[in-house]
Amino acid sequence: MIKIWLLVLVIFCNGFTSKGTISNNNVPTRPITINIGAILSFNSTIGRVAKVAIQAAVDDINSNATILNGTKLNISMQDTKFSSGFLGIIDSLLLMEKDTAAIIGPQYSVMAHVISHIANEMQVPLLSFAATDPTLTSLQFPYFVRTTQSDLYQMSAVADIIDQFQWRDVIAIFIDDDHGRNGVAALGDKLAEKPHIMFPGEESVHGPLSLFQNEKKKKFKTLPYYKP
Repeated sequence: MIKIWLLVLVIFCNGFTSKGTISNNNVPTRPITINIGAILSFNSTIGRVAKVAIQAAVDDINSNATILNGTKLNISMQDTKFSSGFLGIIDSLLLMEKDTAAIIGPQYSVMAHVISHIANEMQVPLLSFAATDPTLTSLQFPYFVRTTQSDLYQMSAVADIIDQFQWRDVIAIFIDDDHGRNGVAALGDKLAEKPHIMFPGEESVHGPLSLFQNEKKKKFKTLPYYKP
């Protein structure tokens, strides 16, 4: 899968002729190297595995000159240190100062929202394998490419389970950030498609036994089921 991401990057990078040299007849040639970046949290399980896999894929491609016709990939990885807030975003922006053709990441949806706006302006593709917020769409962020399923598919499955077992009370616990709120909103949309679900409005209260300070919960109630 990592090799597929990098091959997609190569397709994008074919348009970055400014990184190549100019021949005597003023025709751009293939660049010697292409700079790509990766935004990862090295302290996370996903980040540790992705770091090794991405580096191995780059080494495989660079060791075979026939893949890119002599062009090599130069990978720069930025550690966001578990941060999806301001500091993590600043670290991510550092990659865009290095004449980067494309970036793998980020891991977090909150960070992806912010960086995608800048990526649109700078025309730097983002290929994320972990940002699953359903509102990260190609219509709003044309340079954001998701290589995994969005939370909309998970919420569809959860709604099907609730409907199948005819549960009367369901409480969704989520983190109070863009990712959590959009995820539970997607669950609400999928439950709205079911005939036996009614909604609690927009009420969202802090849970008394929250494991996280910003954890919230939303309660959904189902209508009585009547079998024909």
